[in-house]
Amino acid sequence: MTTNVMTQSERLGEFLRLKRNSIAPETLGMIKPYRSRTPGLRREDVAELANISTVWYSKLERGKAERVSHTVMSNIAKALQCDPSETRYLLQLSGHIDLAEREILTQCLSPELEIMLAAVNPLPALLTNDFRDILRANDAFCQMVGFDVNALDLKQRNTVCLMANNVKWRQWLGATNDDELMQCMQNSAALVRAAMVSRVSDREWQARLAELISSSELFAKVWKSHTVRAKHEMVRIYHHATLGQMELRQQYWSNCSGGAVGQLLAYIPTDPKCAQKMGIASQSGVTSWNG
Repeated sequence: MTTNVMTQSERLGEFLRLKRNSIAPETLGMIKPYRSRTPGLRREDVAELANISTVWYSKLERGKAERVSHTVMSNIAKALQCDPSETRYLLQLSGHIDLAEREILTQCLSPELEIMLAAVNPLPALLTNDFRDILRANDAFCQMVGFDVNALDLKQRNTVCLMANNVKWRQWLGATNDDELMQCMQNSAALVRAAMVSRVSDREWQARLAELISSSELFAKVWKSHTVRAKHEMVRIYHHATLGQMELRQQYWSNCSGGAVGQLLAYIPTDPKCAQKMGIASQSGVTSWNG
């Protein structure tokens, strides 16, 4: 599968078109025109809502417009009901966010982070960068998913690759059918796209993105939908490789050190019985559980 790297103007146009097509006129109190071939809003609808000409908006969707003002892009974002992540993405594509201030793609851990991750045991936890690479997983997490995540090559430790290619990973997620796998992949793709806001022209990210698209047909399909809004399921059922199904709360902490950005993710049981099974309550001195 070959991947052509799109220009920022082309990415902007494609995102606008897909976003426009996803909005039903009825949700904005508008009447859908009779015999309209457009699945969502028409270009003239968006142009009117954003207070610009239809000709100018059409040029944007075709990737032909240049030097679009911040005000115009903000108005278009409001017209298309963009959330903060989508708005930031549009502003980046139109050149209104400084690329020079992007963070470094973290691919290694400091000794301090290694110590912290090990200390989190017996809570399952892992450290990731913003491209969804797993930099390190602690022993409890590896036991939970049923294999040594750290033994894999870094690029194989990407959560998208694991979702696409690793049966045990999918079993842990509970993605046992196509619909559940699609939902999980949509969330991962949305997180990657949102993280790319400040790095759309970054060659390293473009190369990594091309690898992900080539390695997974499902990711490639999801990526074309231009989803930026992730559905965060903080509490869900996971399948522990040795303890079976349990309800866990996913807790995020952001790490910013020396310009590098990453996240610590810990999986916390929501009830005392699961905690006891995982050896958490007895080791941490927890005597009550509020979920």
